[in-house]
Amino acid sequence: MRQPQPTTSVVIVGAGYAGLLCATRLARKTRDLPVSVTLVNETDTFTERLRLHEYAANHPIPWRSIPATLAGTGITFVQARVTAISPQRKAISLAPAEGAERRLTYDTMIYALGSATERASVTGAAEHAYTLAPRGPLSAEAMRAALPQLPAGARIVVCGAGATGIETTAELASSYPKLRVALVTEGVFGAFIGERVARYMRRSLERQSVAIVEQARISEVRADSVALADGRSLPHDLCVWAGGFTAPSLAREAGLAVNARDQIIIDPYMRSITDPAIFAIGDAAHAREEPGAPLRMSAFTALILGAHGADCVSDILHGRAPKPLSFAYIGQGIALGHGDGIGFSKTADDIARAPYFTGRIAASIRAFGLNYLATSAERDKHPLGAYLWTGKGRYARARRQAAPQSAPQAEPHVDDTPRVAVGARRR
Repeated sequence: MRQPQPTTSVVIVGAGYAGLLCATRLARKTRDLPVSVTLVNETDTFTERLRLHEYAANHPIPWRSIPATLAGTGITFVQARVTAISPQRKAISLAPAEGAERRLTYDTMIYALGSATERASVTGAAEHAYTLAPRGPLSAEAMRAALPQLPAGARIVVCGAGATGIETTAELASSYPKLRVALVTEGVFGAFIGERVARYMRRSLERQSVAIVEQARISEVRADSVALADGRSLPHDLCVWAGGFTAPSLAREAGLAVNARDQIIIDPYMRSITDPAIFAIGDAAHAREEPGAPLRMSAFTALILGAHGADCVSDILHGRAPKPLSFAYIGQGIALGHGDGIGFSKTADDIARAPYFTGRIAASIRAFGLNYLATSAERDKHPLGAYLWTGKGRYARARRQAAPQSAPQAEPHVDDTPRVAVGARRR
């Protein structure tokens, strides 16, 4: 009589854009194997981070049920906060909303805890500035309650003019036209995206009476003002911090190799370079080797990493050699308040280019894109709705071009690719 195969336990921590898609895709791809998939997340709703500036400005946004998305997949959902990771024991510690702390073991773990706004580098930012975190003190939820209480003429200062800062500024200015909104950027406004896009965004913000303060480094955030390094001070009644992002510190505390942002450093197959039983996806991952395109923190990138992470784990569990991470950017949209925005194509290397779409057309295209991104996990439960992306051959081409002409054109990294289940335990 044939003995049953041991079950391999895959635990995914984090149910953002990357983690939720990875979960449904991996469950679909491993239905023929004795594999259990568990998804851990602190809340039971999926947060559309790309819409949190709308939520902060008192507009309704969808809150999608994670259990409903997982229905029919066989995935076990655990609502709890991850408090620690022990790679040596292959275990994670969890703090449920109710009940005592518990431990969950794994054979393979997929780390998808995302990122949060970094505020520690500037004095006072953590104590006095709101961020677009969904909940908690000084969060989008708290801002949503505070904004209607501000009197006409009250001053809002948004610190940071990346896409998040620009979208937040425009949304606040268009939703609360009686408030005075200023946007502070350390460099030249829009330098990150290209002159043509920057010019349109500037005109749009100026039409909404936004004051743009350029080349101004912030030295301190105070309860009632923002201090600049050149000695100036910008008074505020409410400050929003939209600086860079950083990953949670759990991976560093667990002894995994991380970069300066606490992102887990991964190989081309999404594995931690420290521990091959741990994979990292989304904003929490940093590729050691360029995957054919810059690895920018974004929902678009997170979905690709989530889908590719599921593919790699599935291939390994099936005894196949996984393919290296490779993708290309195709476009981007930036919201500029009610009924306005700019959308544009992108080169594979993430550089804006024509065609450009503006105004209501751009806003409508962007709204469609946001819904597409947010529902990717639901669609990927079904083979016909599987998530696809472009640029899958760019990494291999780059490797071939970088290799000496006399060297054999071999598949990169084949020799060190695992072909059996990672760290499987018998149960």
